[in-house]
Amino acid sequence: MKLGKAITAGFGRATRSFKPILIIWFFSVIGISILALPLKSIVLSDMGNSMGTEMIKEVFSIDFWAGLDVTLPVFGGLIKGVLYLVFIYLFINVFLNGGLFDALKANICGYPVKGFFKASVSNFFSFLSVTLLVILMIIFASGLVVVIPALIVRAGNGGEPALMNTLKIARIVLLLVIPIFLLVVDYSRAWLAASNQKLIFKSLGYGFKATFSSFLSSYLFMIIVMTVQAGFIFLVSKAMDFRPETNGGLFVLFLLSQVLFVIKLFLRAWRYGGVTTMFTI
Repeated sequence: MKLGKAITAGFGRATRSFKPILIIWFFSVIGISILALPLKSIVLSDMGNSMGTEMIKEVFSIDFWAGLDVTLPVFGGLIKGVLYLVFIYLFINVFLNGGLFDALKANICGYPVKGFFKASVSNFFSFLSVTLLVILMIIFASGLVVVIPALIVRAGNGGEPALMNTLKIARIVLLLVIPIFLLVVDYSRAWLAASNQKLIFKSLGYGFKATFSSFLSSYLFMIIVMTVQAGFIFLVSKAMDFRPETNGGLFVLFLLSQVLFVIKLFLRAWRYGGVTTMFTI
């Protein structure tokens, strides 16, 4: 009963939060541009006034990019850009999730933009703290599940086959454990969004309590959502095999990618909406 309610009511909450989803899409596009524009400048400055530079400026050429030998300055700039993007995305994502959880809690059509940003500001520090703590928990759990067994097998001279089998089992166990941490952080954020108290450890305590008090329905819901998300990502990867060689084809690919990205955000809102629904039951 609770599982079915989480799936259907969570989907409904996500549908009624379409405006916040579009806000998140807009800021995500800006975040990606922060990496894309400097990277283009790095590539162009590294190549100088070559024929390849003109190809980049005038047309989109798959053959050019496929045959490009990335030099060390370009690679270094790319890594730096990716690191910047990771930090920027983390903070922006945490900020916007504060507004999204509030919209899902309100569960109304036409959720006000002003209310979205007000909630984002109000929830930012507590959401950031909870997110970072759960990330540390996942890292610690990964060490326990993957690294320590691998070291034990290697120290025992189990050989390469034994080590590979251990790592395969450890990865499966880790995949089964991660949904628990996702439930903890989602329940914690749902509690923070519903409460005027910004108590970090109290929210985490509630997150663990809610996760294990209704473990079967919560865990199955998270597995279902993650399976749908994984299937969607697989379909997107197949769709992105399309290789346009004209400006028109590139524009169509861009539009398609944005539509798929909005759907991905909707699936994330469905997950948050389902957990918010179980929080209110």
